[in-house]
Amino acid sequence: MQITNVKRRKAISPVIATVILIAITLIAAIAIAGFVFGLFGSFTSVARLAVAGTSISASSPATGTITVQNTGTANAAITSVTLVYGGVTYIASIPTTDQAALTVTAGSSFSLSLSATGITFSPTLVAASSGQAFSGSLGASNGGSISFTGTFS
Repeated sequence: MQITNVKRRKAISPVIATVILIAITLIAAIAIAGFVFGLFGSFTSVARLAVAGTSISASSPATGTITVQNTGTANAAITSVTLVYGGVTYIASIPTTDQAALTVTAGSSFSLSLSATGITFSPTLVAASSGQAFSGSLGASNGGSISFTGTFS
């Protein structure tokens, strides 16, 4: 018995197969390294808040502004303000209904007025001496806390 019509299949050459395997390995290694080492950046929106300046007067009650800068890619609202001077800690929790007015939009600055609607300190702010040092912090809706210091004008 004779086999008369045998079809042969042609395969790719071993050199081309090796080049393709090396290319696939390199692409996979670059993708994995990119995610592990953060080469491709972040795919999430984050608010990055910092206090750019403070200007608080020594009046009775103390009034002024705190300038907050957001260099992140997400908005964040100010949820609380703490001010410490004269050995007393003054705390203001801002109701969620008033937080929309105190939102720092992404890529911009916001001047927070200590006499703004929704900011009520407990105990009530008392007069300070000009040149007296103060410190404090701002709470943000993203869970962050921003510290600041200064002197009364």
